[in-house]
Amino acid sequence: MDFIEETKCSMDKIREIHRKWLIKYEYLEVKEDNSVSGILTLRDPQKLGILDAEASRNYLSLVTQPLGDKEIYMITNVYGPQKLEDKLKLLTSLEKLRERYPDMPWILAGDFSMIRCLTKKKKVVPKN
Repeated sequence: MDFIEETKCSMDKIREIHRKWLIKYEYLEVKEDNSVSGILTLRDPQKLGILDAEASRNYLSLVTQPLGDKEIYMITNVYGPQKLEDKLKLLTSLEKLRERYPDMPWILAGDFSMIRCLTKKKKVVPKN
């Protein structure tokens, strides 16, 4: 399974890329209205089944089962917002998602647009 955040492609371009190079994969995408940014998740349907899916503006979550395996997993592709209040809403949404599947192994991946430690934050110096 592959995760792409901030696709910067129109749906037509994604279909073209899929047709030319990724035909064996299925894709699911979340796009904002009037935006070229989005979340794209690719999967090989010969290897991974989808049992359930949920999408929001900032994540695409799949309940999956590898074919031939008994274990079920939740896989979530995240593309975090920039505004602090939207980041807090995203975290609350992810908490609620987790509450619905409390014992399921969870793969959480993507770009959260968050820093863990203030020492990692780059200082931006204004141009004169």
